[in-house]
Amino acid sequence: MTDPHAALRGLLTGRLRGHERRLRRFTEPDWRRYADLLAGALLVAVRRRFVAGQDRAPVIRFVASARERYDATGRDVDPVLAEALVWAALGERPAVPDSAAAIVARTVLLLGLLEDEGLTNRERDEILGAAALAADTLDRRASVQTDDASTQTG
Repeated sequence: MTDPHAALRGLLTGRLRGHERRLRRFTEPDWRRYADLLAGALLVAVRRRFVAGQDRAPVIRFVASARERYDATGRDVDPVLAEALVWAALGERPAVPDSAAAIVARTVLLLGLLEDEGLTNRERDEILGAAALAADTLDRRASVQTDDASTQTG
């Protein structure tokens, strides 16, 4: 199991010390993979809970609830960014670029979604597997875009 995958598993299973320890050892490629895995896990978890085209109120309430539970300072997660991440996962808005703020928001949202569902270990494993597939899709799209850009400039 790769460190990014193991780190995400640690986060999802509540083993936060191991999660933080792995994060401290990450190289730049590890961070990119972790960001993709986290985005994939959020995509899967959001789509388990919400549907495209639904009313905004449940999303707003969920974001507020997740921030209340996991954003100790009340300033670490921008609610507009968090809502944009949910809507992007539903295909209602463009993807949110990776940044430190987006990673923090994804983490808080994912923790909130998983806690609300009360998942079994098997269900967590299914989300991790789906997250890896989604991350691989993100990796392929990014390399196609990079190839396209280099072809156009070359």
